[in-house]
Amino acid sequence: MEKGCKIADAMNTYNLALSIVKSKGYKIFVLPHANEENFDFWAIKGTRQFAGGDPLRLLGLISIWENTGDDWQKHMPEEDIYDQILSRAFPDSAEDFDQLTKEDFNQLVIDYKIFFHEILDKKFPEDPTRQEMFDLIDSFYKE
Repeated sequence: MEKGCKIADAMNTYNLALSIVKSKGYKIFVLPHANEENFDFWAIKGTRQFAGGDPLRLLGLISIWENTGDDWQKHMPEEDIYDQILSRAFPDSAEDFDQLTKEDFNQLVIDYKIFFHEILDKKFPEDPTRQEMFDLIDSFYKE
Protein backbone atom coordinates (compact mmCIF):
# COMPACT_ATOMS: atom_id res chain seq x y z
CA MET A 1 0.00 0.00 0.00
CA GLU A 2 1.36 3.42 -0.98
CA LYS A 3 2.00 5.78 1.89
CA GLY A 4 0.28 9.12 1.48
CA CYS A 5 1.48 12.60 2.28
CA LYS A 6 -0.22 15.57 3.92
CA ILE A 7 1.41 18.99 4.00
CA ALA A 8 -0.40 22.03 5.35
CA ASP A 9 0.35 25.73 5.35
CA ALA A 10 2.08 26.09 8.71
CA MET A 11 5.23 27.58 10.15
CA ASN A 12 6.90 24.16 10.24
CA THR A 13 7.15 24.39 6.43
CA TYR A 14 8.70 27.87 6.31
CA ASN A 15 12.34 26.83 6.65
CA LEU A 16 11.94 24.18 3.95
CA ALA A 17 10.32 26.72 1.62
CA LEU A 18 13.11 29.23 2.24
CA SER A 19 15.72 26.50 1.72
CA ILE A 20 14.17 25.67 -1.67
CA VAL A 21 14.12 29.35 -2.66
CA LYS A 22 17.79 29.69 -1.67
CA SER A 23 18.69 26.50 -3.57
CA LYS A 24 17.30 28.14 -6.70
CA GLY A 25 19.90 30.89 -6.33
CA TYR A 26 17.73 33.65 -4.86
CA LYS A 27 18.82 36.14 -2.22
CA ILE A 28 16.11 36.50 0.41
CA PHE A 29 15.25 39.69 2.28
CA VAL A 30 12.55 40.92 4.65
CA LEU A 31 10.90 44.29 4.02
CA PRO A 32 8.72 45.69 6.83
CA HIS A 33 5.46 47.41 5.97
CA ALA A 34 5.02 51.05 6.95
CA ASN A 35 3.11 50.02 10.09
CA GLU A 36 6.08 47.80 11.09
CA GLU A 37 3.67 45.10 12.31
CA ASN A 38 3.84 43.06 9.11
CA PHE A 39 6.50 42.37 6.55
CA ASP A 40 7.04 40.67 3.21
CA PHE A 41 9.67 38.19 2.15
CA TRP A 42 11.48 39.21 -1.03
CA ALA A 43 13.50 36.90 -3.27
CA ILE A 44 15.80 38.48 -5.84
CA LYS A 45 17.87 36.85 -8.56
CA GLY A 46 19.15 38.91 -11.45
CA THR A 47 16.28 41.02 -12.75
CA ARG A 48 13.61 38.81 -11.15
CA GLN A 49 11.90 39.95 -7.93
CA PHE A 50 9.22 38.13 -5.98
CA ALA A 51 7.42 39.27 -2.81
CA GLY A 52 5.18 37.21 -0.55
CA GLY A 53 3.66 37.61 2.87
CA ASP A 54 5.29 34.38 4.04
CA PRO A 55 7.84 31.86 2.70
CA LEU A 56 5.16 29.60 1.21
CA ARG A 57 3.65 32.42 -0.80
CA LEU A 58 7.12 33.44 -1.92
CA LEU A 59 7.87 29.91 -3.13
CA GLY A 60 4.45 29.75 -4.81
CA LEU A 61 5.09 32.93 -6.75
CA ILE A 62 8.47 31.68 -7.90
CA SER A 63 6.78 28.43 -8.98
CA ILE A 64 4.22 30.41 -11.00
CA TRP A 65 7.03 32.26 -12.76
CA GLU A 66 8.97 29.02 -13.39
CA ASN A 67 5.88 27.54 -15.04
CA THR A 68 4.84 30.57 -17.07
CA GLY A 69 7.84 32.88 -17.50
CA ASP A 70 8.01 36.65 -17.56
CA ASP A 71 4.68 36.89 -19.38
CA TRP A 72 2.89 35.10 -16.54
CA GLN A 73 -0.18 37.34 -16.86
CA LYS A 74 -0.83 35.99 -20.36
CA HIS A 75 -1.35 32.54 -18.85
CA MET A 76 -4.40 33.41 -16.76
CA PRO A 77 -7.09 30.76 -17.19
CA GLU A 78 -10.32 31.98 -18.73
CA GLU A 79 -12.39 30.22 -16.11
CA ASP A 80 -12.52 31.58 -12.57
CA ILE A 81 -11.35 28.46 -10.74
CA TYR A 82 -11.10 30.28 -7.40
CA ASP A 83 -14.76 31.35 -7.58
CA GLN A 84 -15.84 27.89 -8.75
CA ILE A 85 -14.22 26.21 -5.75
CA LEU A 86 -15.73 28.70 -3.30
CA SER A 87 -19.16 28.39 -4.93
CA ARG A 88 -19.03 24.62 -4.51
CA ALA A 89 -17.96 24.95 -0.88
CA PHE A 90 -20.48 27.64 0.06
CA PRO A 91 -23.64 27.18 -2.01
CA ASP A 92 -26.46 29.63 -1.30
CA SER A 93 -29.18 27.00 -1.65
CA ALA A 94 -29.93 23.58 -3.12
CA GLU A 95 -30.96 25.40 -6.30
CA ASP A 96 -27.26 26.05 -6.92
CA PHE A 97 -26.86 22.29 -7.36
CA ASP A 98 -30.05 22.04 -9.42
CA GLN A 99 -28.35 24.23 -12.02
CA LEU A 100 -25.51 21.72 -12.45
CA THR A 101 -25.62 19.20 -15.27
CA LYS A 102 -25.87 15.58 -14.25
CA GLU A 103 -22.19 15.10 -15.10
CA ASP A 104 -21.12 18.17 -13.09
CA PHE A 105 -23.19 17.09 -10.09
CA ASN A 106 -21.79 13.55 -10.26
CA GLN A 107 -18.27 15.01 -10.35
CA LEU A 108 -19.08 17.16 -7.32
CA VAL A 109 -20.21 14.06 -5.42
CA ILE A 110 -17.07 12.14 -6.44
CA ASP A 111 -14.86 15.05 -5.37
CA TYR A 112 -16.54 15.40 -1.98
CA LYS A 113 -16.33 11.65 -1.38
CA ILE A 114 -12.57 11.99 -1.75
CA PHE A 115 -12.52 15.04 0.55
CA PHE A 116 -14.62 13.35 3.25
CA HIS A 117 -12.61 10.13 3.11
CA GLU A 118 -9.08 11.51 2.77
CA ILE A 119 -9.21 14.75 4.74
CA LEU A 120 -12.06 14.40 7.21
CA ASP A 121 -12.04 10.61 7.66
CA LYS A 122 -15.85 10.71 7.71
CA LYS A 123 -18.48 8.54 6.09
CA PHE A 124 -20.07 9.97 2.97
CA PRO A 125 -23.65 9.09 1.92
CA GLU A 126 -24.19 6.82 -1.06
CA ASP A 127 -25.79 8.58 -4.04
CA PRO A 128 -26.95 11.77 -2.28
CA THR A 129 -29.68 13.84 -3.89
CA ARG A 130 -28.96 17.45 -4.73
CA GLN A 131 -30.84 18.57 -1.62
CA GLU A 132 -28.94 16.07 0.56
CA MET A 133 -25.68 17.26 -0.94
CA PHE A 134 -26.55 20.88 -0.16
CA ASP A 135 -27.58 19.98 3.41
CA LEU A 136 -24.35 18.04 3.93
CA ILE A 137 -22.06 20.80 2.66
CA ASP A 138 -24.07 23.57 4.29
CA SER A 139 -24.03 21.87 7.70
CA PHE A 140 -20.38 20.85 7.40
CA TYR A 141 -19.07 24.37 6.89
CA LYS A 142 -21.23 25.71 9.75
CA GLU A 143 -19.74 23.29 12.30
